Amino acid sequence: MEVVASPQARNRSICTTSASGRGGRHRWRTSPSPHTVTYAHLRETVEGKGSDGVRAYQQLENGVSLDGLLAVHVRADHEEVPVKPRSHPVLGITLATSALATCVAVVAPPASASAQDRGALVSGVSQAAQKASKRPNILMITADDATQADLAYMPKTRRLIANQGTTLTSGIAPTPICVPARATLMTGQYAASHGALSISGPYGGAASFMDRETLPVWLRRAGYDTVFVGKYLNGYGTHTTQRYVPPGWSNWQGSAAATYNYSTTVINDNGRLERRKRYQTDEFARRTNEKINAKSSNKKPWYMWVNYVAPHHGGPRDPDDPETWKDVLAKDVVKSPSPAKRHRNTFRLVNLPNKPNMMRVHPDKIFPRSATPRSATGRRAMRESYQQRLESLLAVDEAVASHIRALKKTRQLSRTIVMFSSDNGYFNGEHNLSGKLFWYEESLKVPMTLRGPGIPKGKKVSTPVTNADIPVTWAAIAHARPTRTVDGVDFRPYLKRGEVSRTIPLSGWPHHTGPTKPDPLYTGVRVDNQWTYVNFRGHEELFDLVSDPYQLSNLAKNPSYAARLNELRETNERINEAAQ
Repeated sequence: MEVVASPQARNRSICTTSASGRGGRHRWRTSPSPHTVTYAHLRETVEGKGSDGVRAYQQLENGVSLDGLLAVHVRADHEEVPVKPRSHPVLGITLATSALATCVAVVAPPASASAQDRGALVSGVSQAAQKASKRPNILMITADDATQADLAYMPKTRRLIANQGTTLTSGIAPTPICVPARATLMTGQYAASHGALSISGPYGGAASFMDRETLPVWLRRAGYDTVFVGKYLNGYGTHTTQRYVPPGWSNWQGSAAATYNYSTTVINDNGRLERRKRYQTDEFARRTNEKINAKSSNKKPWYMWVNYVAPHHGGPRDPDDPETWKDVLAKDVVKSPSPAKRHRNTFRLVNLPNKPNMMRVHPDKIFPRSATPRSATGRRAMRESYQQRLESLLAVDEAVASHIRALKKTRQLSRTIVMFSSDNGYFNGEHNLSGKLFWYEESLKVPMTLRGPGIPKGKKVSTPVTNADIPVTWAAIAHARPTRTVDGVDFRPYLKRGEVSRTIPLSGWPHHTGPTKPDPLYTGVRVDNQWTYVNFRGHEELFDLVSDPYQLSNLAKNPSYAARLNELRETNERINEAAQ
């Protein structure tokens, strides 16, 4: 399926127009550029054919203006379906690539679909399954806190996925931290839209996530079997949620307790708790392969998401963990994972990456940690943590290879799309930081590589792709209809063309949330692969990623970049206003 626009729409620059709806009459500003690119918040719904359903949302491509929206058609199964707008108004944001001007219409978002109980979800699925049977299986493999650079130490994943398919070199996690990122992978929405803003409290963690209308629910309605294995959202498995199975999953193998204990794990096997004293990555891999083997005779296509914990820090404590060192200062402590015994000290000779921003002290940065040099012991601790992270990923690399073998053995590989990615990146001393959440490239960028039917082989694509795009793409492939207003887009057109201009909104919230909805710690935009702008509660940073890829020079106070700063600041402000 692809989105095409009429010649009239492609030749028309965006003009001042108006739209009316329940929210009243709204005006869009005139763009100074005929070359416009819209992103996630421009939403339209198309009518499906029968129980098939056609992907409900799509980003308009270069030159398709807002007033040309009704001229867009969707091709599905070689049949053109005219786009028909919702009865509700839409929220539109268009970004012009030249002057970075935005045109914004703030209107009421469409109401969410009513919650579906499990019985209602199953009804009608068998009819959809008949048509879905020709569509590919999808195996989504994610690590936790893996960086884009970590792929260099995962040779099997590179050989079996990257070399056999396409690598997205600008994979972006717009809110680079656990729960918001994984909730995005299930909704196609950025954190400001899905509302799970952080890792704990009323506005963070599993308890804050509205899980009734998510990707597995959409796929089940489209006739897919859905399987989950591994870590879910932070906070899942505590107290009364250990036996809880979220909606949409036909087979649930979620870690319900001891999630960060690599030596033993409690698994919620479809409502029954099982404790397994096996290295956690190996246990997740075993269960995944068991499910792959079970699907070999199944005529229905399936979606399977296995979410490994590595290389996230976790126990049990090993003798060489930095936390155990007697001479390490509290400010220099960094946490580490627990590699499998067979992999320990494999990378004992690997040093931290030799990058200009490694342990770089930034007196002008907002973070006190960035401005305070680390002791020699602190640097050793960072290197040890980095070593253990890489070693923990070796078991994931072996698991990926075992999944490919299982698919090949059961003759499912040729009809299965396999993707490897991560929820967010990680700082291993870059900018003198350890962790994630913030807007520098090491935290924002994630590995994204995939293979399978319809995926070009041996290709690298530089167009920015976000984790919000992934579930929207899976829904499009399955001809499933999202029942949320999604922010992501189907990224498949990007695989067949040169770099496309995109503006990605960035945001982050405090780790722990209180009883009132928190304001963001920062908001910003990443424009194409050149500009990063953020406002951290009044502190601004601006980077030119082309001339300064390691983000060493903050241009926000440089008079030569005042015009660019104002443009990006206004873009960010308009996005924030529209998202409220």
